[in-house]
Amino acid sequence: MNSVFSEEILADKLSKLNSTQQCIETLSHWCIFHRSKAEMVVTTWEKQFHKSEMTQKVPLLYLANDILQNSKRKGNEFVAEFWKVLPEALKNINQEGDDCGKNIVSRLGN
Repeated sequence: MNSVFSEEILADKLSKLNSTQQCIETLSHWCIFHRSKAEMVVTTWEKQFHKSEMTQKVPLLYLANDILQNSKRKGNEFVAEFWKVLPEALKNINQEGDDCGKNIVSRLGN
């Protein structure tokens, strides 16, 4: 696992994220490995989310979901941080997204 962490490296990884399971899981594991930087991870995720096109927002939601699902057993750092930004992100997709995006939000919300 690459032990170097910076906001720039994360922003680059987020900008290259796609919807494949492997891509999402790889970045999720990298973020969880750096869980001591959870606040910066989520802040950077939020910036990327709000400047992305709708098609890029879906993989970012999948990433957030994967991080949340897989980090819980190691601590609640990500839960606390994502709780601050996810409601607004989900609202954004519900208001501006297409049916596909809205269906994904509906599935992730359950």
